[in-house]
Amino acid sequence: MHPILRSRRAYAAYLLAWIPLALVYAYLFAVGGRIAWLESIAVTVPTVFVLSFFCLFPFYSCRALPLGSASIRKVAISHAIPAMFFSGVVLAVTHLVLAALDRTFPTLRARFGILMPALAAMVFLTYLLSTALHYVFQAIERSKQAEVLSREAQLKALKAQVNPHFLFNSLNSISALTTIDPARAREMCVRLSDFLRSSLRLGERTSITFGEELALAQTYLNVEQIRFGNRLQLVQNVDAGCSRCEVPPLVIQPLIENAIKHGVATLVSGGQVVIAAKLAGDKMRVTIENDFDPDAPVTSKSGFGIANVRNRLQARYSASAALDVDVRDNRYRAVLSVPYVKGKEIRSA
Repeated sequence: MHPILRSRRAYAAYLLAWIPLALVYAYLFAVGGRIAWLESIAVTVPTVFVLSFFCLFPFYSCRALPLGSASIRKVAISHAIPAMFFSGVVLAVTHLVLAALDRTFPTLRARFGILMPALAAMVFLTYLLSTALHYVFQAIERSKQAEVLSREAQLKALKAQVNPHFLFNSLNSISALTTIDPARAREMCVRLSDFLRSSLRLGERTSITFGEELALAQTYLNVEQIRFGNRLQLVQNVDAGCSRCEVPPLVIQPLIENAIKHGVATLVSGGQVVIAAKLAGDKMRVTIENDFDPDAPVTSKSGFGIANVRNRLQARYSASAALDVDVRDNRYRAVLSVPYVKGKEIRSA
């Protein structure tokens, strides 16, 4: 079905868009045929109404014969034939309209006869113009679809980077623990498998609720808790309404990982990681804050988490989401802002 016909409001707007063209037709008939404006409008309104319906048909012919799929000659002939056919149908309708107006305007049919060739040409050209516009709209639609597919591919690629990066860091930690505390290394392996299982399950979806994201982050923190023990302190302050907000999977995990790797891990006595979330109008603001040692050496690839999250937000939300970073008084703060879209949590069986 034509997209315009799926909605009464869309079809009504489509008919309103034909009013300027109907006025042009009426003006040409009145001037060229030297007939009164009232007579011209009486013929034009039903004629243009029928023509507006016929001009929806190019949607199907343009979709069946896209540009580039055949020679220009074949495309031109394929659209010229229905244009001539519908021109004849519109002329037949116009004759019926003139016959119905005989009592009101007795001499109109005879006077309008000289305008029939001009009307046929105008209908023919209008139909071809409609065909050209349908090709333009289809090109725009294909461009939008290509952009969506490109963004989806980019999101998948960026999301695929998260787990390998985290796994690499975790395996390094497990390797270090095997020599000094094998029991903790085994426990870390078990919790790591729990995290990977959960992340793979949720990562298959394009969106999860923030409550599910927090639960996944907690599974990750359970892994790191084995490594750091009491050195890792966690504080959560999350508004109740935030748990239903839709977010991309694994969007805060890289930020928490950065807070631990470049914050808590740099402090001899450990430190605190604060996770806060609140609603602010039509946005949800998530803050990940941590202590860090400003004199600690900078590790390589320290910008992976920030860059990955920013790229994912750009691909998913464009300018509607942001990630801001602030460093002050030996405190590192990452503030994530996303549109608040209430989602439904999907529970696993």
